[in-house]
This record gives sequence, structure tokens and C-alpha cells, in this order.
Amino acid sequence: MKVNKQDEPGPLSSNQYSDYADYLKSFVDYFKNNSAPLYAISIINEPDYSDNPMTFTPDQMKNFLKNFAGRIKSGSNIKIIAPESYGYRRDMNDAILNDPQSASAVDIIASHGYGFIMKPQPLVKKSGKKFWMTEHFIDGNDFNSVMKQAEDIHNCLTIAEFNAYIHWWLRGNSITMMLLYQNWQLTPKAYVIGHFAKFIRPGYFRVNSVSSNNN
Repeated sequence: MKVNKQDEPGPLSSNQYSDYADYLKSFVDYFKNNSAPLYAISIINEPDYSDNPMTFTPDQMKNFLKNFAGRIKSGSNIKIIAPESYGYRRDMNDAILNDPQSASAVDIIASHGYGFIMKPQPLVKKSGKKFWMTEHFIDGNDFNSVMKQAEDIHNCLTIAEFNAYIHWWLRGNSITMMLLYQNWQLTPKAYVIGHFAKFIRPGYFRVNSVSSNNN
């Protein structure tokens, strides 16, 4: 489906957009037909990552969404996630949201949390769409790393104003990145994330508050 017809990084061929949309829809249909309907599907994981086998520019992502997202959604209530960039790319988010057709096609604006300075994204906020941080991890289970994880979640919720924070993986071979050890016991990271997840429930909102006590 790609322009270069190889595994090396490269864009999707424009004459294959419809086939790629059908490919994504096949996942939606499969799970729906097996009594496990998906809530949402991402167009692609990290379209801006240099080692990703398939890439999208902001304009390519915008054009794909405006012309083919409806094809993926047809016959289901699936939500569309995009662009899910590697590095919190405001230009990718803005390209989608500045075009009325692509903006209406996407339900959840998503980004990953690697290699960027956390800043607000006013156009995302103005759009009223859900804004998800769909992948990040802080390596290490020592005290400083775990506290950095807590700071990362806090900043995602308060500076970027994400509506959701999704840790990279639950369990795997690299225990310093995961929430579960190989014996299924919780890692320190799991307790930190639990501090947020247990007390920030679906539908909750942040409110402004001030204190006269500087300590």
C-alpha cells in the first residue's frame, strides 16, 4: 500500500487510501461481529516517528480523515483517534482541526508523550474534543523515577489538559517500564497511577482553587 512498497519508512500511496480504510474497518467489523465492539480505533501509531514503517504528514493525515474516516465508521459507533503523534505535535493536531471536514471526522485527538515540552494546545481545547495521551512511560522503578511518573501525569492533566493518560504497557519483559512484574505483582508505577485512577473518576472535572497559605 505504500509508495516505496518496502518495510522502510514511507507514506501510504494516495491511491491506496480506500484500501487502507477498508483494512481498518475490517478490525472494527471483526470485533463487533464477535461481541467485543471496539470503542475507538487509531488511524496509525506515531505517524511522525522516523522509524515507523508507514508515515503521514499533517496534510496527508488531514486528507485521509476528511475523505475516508466515514468509510471506517460506517455501520458502527466506532470513534476515530488521530493523529497519535510521537512527540505531541501541535502542527498535526491543528492541521486536522483547522479543516472543518477532517475536524468533524475525528472524535479523539491523541498524542504520545515523547521528546517534547509540555504546553497548552488552545485549538484542541477550543474544539471541545476529547484529548488523550495514549502512550508514555518513565523508565525505572526507583523512587525518583516513580515520582517523575507522578509529575508526568499531573502535567499532562494540568498543563496540556489531556482528558486521559494511558501508560505504555501493562506487563512485558522490561519491568522498569511496566505496571506488573512477571509474577503479576504491582510495580511502584502501578501504585502511582492508581493514586490518580482511583480518585479521578470518569466525568470528573478539575476546578480552580486558591490558597492564602504559601506553604
